[in-house]
Amino acid sequence: MSNIQTRPETEMDTAAASTAHTSDQVAASPVNARRRRLAKFAVGGPVLVTLASRPVMAGNCLSNMLSGNLSDPNRGTCSRGWSPGGWGQPGGMISSYTTVGAWSAVGLSYGVLKSGGNPNQSADYTGGATLANVPPELNKGSLPTTTTLRDVLTNPSLHQLTRHLVCAYLNALLGALPSGTFHYVMTPQQVVDLANGAALPSPYTSLQTFLGSTWS
Repeated sequence: MSNIQTRPETEMDTAAASTAHTSDQVAASPVNARRRRLAKFAVGGPVLVTLASRPVMAGNCLSNMLSGNLSDPNRGTCSRGWSPGGWGQPGGMISSYTTVGAWSAVGLSYGVLKSGGNPNQSADYTGGATLANVPPELNKGSLPTTTTLRDVLTNPSLHQLTRHLVCAYLNALLGALPSGTFHYVMTPQQVVDLANGAALPSPYTSLQTFLGSTWS
């Protein structure tokens, strides 16, 4: 019978065992389990969404687009927004809000209904938020800052790129609300960055075309 000799346990062995035990505890912790449950698969690969704010989640959506393709912007935590017509024409619904209510939710005024006016007709509203109430970078058409956002959205002849940027900005503001469930594909700052010339997701070369792909 052969003699089996055992090596005395060293401090290094003890430390390694302790580290392995600690790693097992961390992997099994409720926080890490929750992080694994929150892992979302987006365009181009998985993105780990931890205890992030809503703007960060939206920021991840655009990052996914920049690293992959845009065939399905609704994947992961991303959602398409509402079109210029959806934001511009009253009487409809935007997420869980009426159109006018969605404007109020993002801190902007759609306008004031004229006495005896039809609440479903944009022409029956006066006043409301103007281009002076949004970042100036959105006004690519150099329109008067007194132009109402309602007019920008409902009158395509004014300036189409400005119209698209204003619409994207409204969607982004709505997506940034902490109490909602809607996650737009961009944050308000990312919309401004794109207006300033930030890179577009492939294969897009037109900002207007890209923005139009982010709503239904």
